[in-house]
Amino acid sequence: APSASGTMVSAHTLMATVTLALVPACTGLATRVVMPRSSISMVGRPAAEATVTRRSALAVLATAPAALLLSPEAARAGDSKANRLLVSLGFPPLPDTKGYFQLAEFVGRTGAANIDGQKTRGFNLQSPLLVAFNYPQTWVTALPTTSSNGESGTVSAGNYIKGDSASFVSVPVSAKKASDIKKDKLAESVVTSATGDVYQDVKVSKITPRDDDYIQWEYTYTLLTRAGFEVDRRGVAAGAIVNGQLAAMITATTSQRWKSEQDKLKELCQSFHAYPVKKQVAQNMDLDD
Repeated sequence: APSASGTMVSAHTLMATVTLALVPACTGLATRVVMPRSSISMVGRPAAEATVTRRSALAVLATAPAALLLSPEAARAGDSKANRLLVSLGFPPLPDTKGYFQLAEFVGRTGAANIDGQKTRGFNLQSPLLVAFNYPQTWVTALPTTSSNGESGTVSAGNYIKGDSASFVSVPVSAKKASDIKKDKLAESVVTSATGDVYQDVKVSKITPRDDDYIQWEYTYTLLTRAGFEVDRRGVAAGAIVNGQLAAMITATTSQRWKSEQDKLKELCQSFHAYPVKKQVAQNMDLDD
């Protein structure tokens, strides 16, 4: 809407201004106000036509869930996009750990992409999952891509030049509790994280429970690259049973770098969670804000 100076006030700017005016005492407040796409674009997206009046913005804030505006979890979540998403859906925020970024991303929002006549993403989810974890600030991330052909890829992160990696996988299991999963199934989850390389001699060790329903385990294997080289690698993983499948985060580095990098991998796995969500919720959420 035109301001007093005659300029247009975008929805993003107006909502941020009004929110800060209403809650000046909550310096760590992070909120996510979802409005109909037909009336206003999501925060962070171009909004050439998405303008609202100050009165309508105040009306939206007045009807926003009080839990999102005033809950201690929301106040502690900081301004991380990942934590805004987690808190808005009722999940606990990721810990604010020095030297780490936070990531929360959906997997399984649509059907698997049709690649060479095969509809597969490497794992078959009954419902979308919200995958969340902390990762070192020097790493880069890769996320699933969605097109008219479907979804492909998974949530992953790594310092690939150095050989450090983390990747989300999901494999069917018959166990009812994560602590009952056998070593061969845990080894299968490690192999599932492979791309075009071959994993040999996968050995699982040091299976330990976390404080929740998750377990962590360490493992070693030999990587046979497509160039014909053999590389000894070592890693740590974490997972839980979600909708009848082992949802796991598989991290690894070279055996030579294990001593210096193991704490980073363990921190990542300790923070990892996978939350089931309804497909409608996952499809309607815009993660680009």
